[in-house]
Amino acid sequence: MVDYHIHTNFSDGEVDYKTVIDLAAKKGLEAIAITDHFDKNDSNLRNQFATEEELLKHFSNIKEYAAGKPVKVFCGVETCTDFDGRLNLSERIQKICDVIITSPHYVEYDAHVEQEDYFNKAYWDAYKQKLLHMAAGKGDVLGHPEGYLPIGKFGTGNTTYESRQKICREICERFFDRDFIDELGNRLVKSQKSYELHCATFTPRETVISRLAEKGVTFSIGSDAHAMNILGETEWAYKMVRKYNLILYQPEEKTM
Repeated sequence: MVDYHIHTNFSDGEVDYKTVIDLAAKKGLEAIAITDHFDKNDSNLRNQFATEEELLKHFSNIKEYAAGKPVKVFCGVETCTDFDGRLNLSERIQKICDVIITSPHYVEYDAHVEQEDYFNKAYWDAYKQKLLHMAAGKGDVLGHPEGYLPIGKFGTGNTTYESRQKICREICERFFDRDFIDELGNRLVKSQKSYELHCATFTPRETVISRLAEKGVTFSIGSDAHAMNILGETEWAYKMVRKYNLILYQPEEKTM
């Protein structure tokens, strides 16, 4: 089993890279990817101003500690793009990342929105356009397009994790229709970018998995573990792999 979406305390994970690697080995995982957030344009990140040198040192430390361990460890980042799908990463960083997950953490949408207006069609139309650009753009994996939707613009003060996930599921059902999924799949196939099976939220919907699989889209498996209790908890993804005969993404190790 593999887990290609894990965070450490370099960004917003709970523990350091050594603890992640040791736990992955203890759980018998074959391979993992440590993919900390790295995005100078995301003001919600506590490591928003992390430098390239700090990231390179982080990668070097991971590689050194992982040498000889019974689990293969890849180094990468999770980042957002601009609205047109362009990476906010230098060529230097792109070249040394084994895995680049592009996740739609925010949408460039300047129109006024009402608080708790979670089903604002214009906003989700903009989100879908950004996703299509991201699907066609650089990067290896399109991260959690139907999980952890960027609903913070509408306020989430009176919600729980469970209620937010319920809102996200309803948004997907309302706005992410078959035509959109088909176009998303076409762009993923053309760019050879993978779609994430996001085990923290059990997304995307099975109808989406089935439709994308028919088009030949590849899929990446990730727990999105920030807390270690879900690291390697990818059974749901493997169930989908078996049920729909999915093609799986395999990272390629880069030289630093």
